[in-house]
Amino acid sequence: MAKASFPVTADEPERLRVLQRYGILTAPVPPDLASIVELASYVCQVPHSVINIISAEDANLIAAVGFEPTVCARSDSMCAVTLVEPAPVFVPDARLDPRFSDNPWVSGDHGNIRFYAASQLRTPEGPVLGTLCVFDTQVRQLTASQRSALDKLARIVVDVLDLHRHQALLHQALQAADEARSELERSNRALQHFAGQVSHDLKNPLTGILGHAENLIDIPAIANDPDASFCAQRVISSAHRMRTMIEDVLSLASAGGQLHLEPVDLNALAHAVIEDLDSPIRTHQARVTVENLPTVIADATQLRLLLQNLVSNALKFRRADHPCQIVITAGAHRHGWDIAVIDNGRGIPPQDRQRVMDLFTRLHPHLEGSGIGLATCQRIATAHGGALRLEETPGGGTTAVLTLPTDTTPN
Repeated sequence: MAKASFPVTADEPERLRVLQRYGILTAPVPPDLASIVELASYVCQVPHSVINIISAEDANLIAAVGFEPTVCARSDSMCAVTLVEPAPVFVPDARLDPRFSDNPWVSGDHGNIRFYAASQLRTPEGPVLGTLCVFDTQVRQLTASQRSALDKLARIVVDVLDLHRHQALLHQALQAADEARSELERSNRALQHFAGQVSHDLKNPLTGILGHAENLIDIPAIANDPDASFCAQRVISSAHRMRTMIEDVLSLASAGGQLHLEPVDLNALAHAVIEDLDSPIRTHQARVTVENLPTVIADATQLRLLLQNLVSNALKFRRADHPCQIVITAGAHRHGWDIAVIDNGRGIPPQDRQRVMDLFTRLHPHLEGSGIGLATCQRIATAHGGALRLEETPGGGTTAVLTLPTDTTPN
């Protein structure tokens, strides 16, 4: 068997299996990684920074600053050498280091790299996926605090990849649970157990991201640089958005589970929701009106979550050209009640009204949100033996209608 033209880790088969499980090279690159390579470049004060994932034969640059993301042969990659080193690598002048002096990125065939520093992307299981490296065409050194920061950023990269891996698994699990709606009772119990376990797994890397990012802000090189501080704040903001998604997922998992049915005064419930949302209502100078609502037989906790989601959506998707107005009203029919949340916002095109109630569907990706809220509302409605539909408000906007039967029999 011919010897590989590049060094191979002792655990290479396991390393490649772990790399495949992460799915890094087949899924979209997490946008958070762009901020991390920017931070690495700022902290180390070098023009080039990349995240390099090493597969069986290639070096895959999935995020970069000062360098185009690309793929090169593993045998040509400096990071392929770093991959097998027991510790981070710091090389002031690669021409003088026998590990790199003949490398085409140093010799001039591909580039003229002089300074090179890299920290391994080591997974919790142990195998190394690749490196976070910085480099320059000038000879230079890193301070002790810069080396420490580079190591911390490498750990954040792994945390982000781990978080997105678990998010993808959770996405698949929730879709599978939704398709099994005919077995709702059984699937709800399984989903609640699963969500609790996955949320624990998600919170571990999330805590790591927040902890490392908040530590980075205290590093003088970042605190004194507005651009670096901005990038650090972006990492923290991304982690907080992920925390919101975890909470949304847990709400979805619990929605439609075991109902505690009792008489519920919807007037009191709606005013409690308005009180909870007082801050965004005041911020957006919205007017929320509660008309005379009935008392229904329902699960008060789940109906409160449903109303809060619908009013929050009305606030989020308001129009900028006129004041936001929201009306919560009700009407009786032969079989029960229609509870409506009416807004004068952006509205939803007819062809999208059913689709937006599917998991992770977002019509406005630039606005914060997880695409889970309406799916949660629909699950709550179904569990009560009712339904949720979206209509157009006369004059523009969206009317969300919850139909509740008089005789509420949980599904």
